[in-house]
Amino acid sequence: MRALTRLSLVAGLLFIGAVESNAQSRPRGPLFPTRFTVAGDLLVAQPKGEFGSNVDQGFGANVVFLYKLDRAGVFSLRADLGGMQYGSETKRVPFTPYTGRVLLDITTSNDVFWGALGGQMQLLTKGPVRPYANAAIGLQGFVTQSALSGSDESGDYASTTNSDDFTHAYIFGGGVLIPLGKTATAASLNIGARYHFGGTAKYLREGDITDNSDGTITLNPRNTKTDVVMWQVGVSVPIPTRR
Repeated sequence: MRALTRLSLVAGLLFIGAVESNAQSRPRGPLFPTRFTVAGDLLVAQPKGEFGSNVDQGFGANVVFLYKLDRAGVFSLRADLGGMQYGSETKRVPFTPYTGRVLLDITTSNDVFWGALGGQMQLLTKGPVRPYANAAIGLQGFVTQSALSGSDESGDYASTTNSDDFTHAYIFGGGVLIPLGKTATAASLNIGARYHFGGTAKYLREGDITDNSDGTITLNPRNTKTDVVMWQVGVSVPIPTRR
């Protein structure tokens, strides 16, 4: 959960930085784009197939790193790091069995994290709307974790990983970039979608952990393919330099 929060924070900071950069006055010397671009997206995940029958939509973030293979930026290498949460439940329990005056929260989160490497083709490198397509192969991790925290505090006292599993994903996507300025170093609004053709993995959803009367738990995992569509919106920022 904390890793997912950090990804969302990075995506948000990229957007704020892009807006501030475009609002600033002209720098002392001209800026030129390098071959590197960084992007951050917030996303809504729509599970498909067997995965979609078991879990509801999720929310998360994705960070992208691009390296242009040619000066025009038609072809680029692309790396992704992202995550999304597709389930969460919280139980309030007494600190001791003798009194309910002090309460603690046990929060269980169901998350997916991924990393991917691939390529991207920019179909148009100029104009007000610039479509692109991409493809990648990635590794996905399905993690369910329970954490104990105070009802009025943000920090965790302790946490346990209840289940984790990994699988591959073949990823195909596309979208459009809409420049937010007129210079070559201006940030762009990114609107796109990616389809993760996920392999078979074991995972838990909300309600799949049963608390037994003797203090133990029983897990009821799912084991299916993990296809999902990611609907994304964010900002893409070229890394500038002064020559």
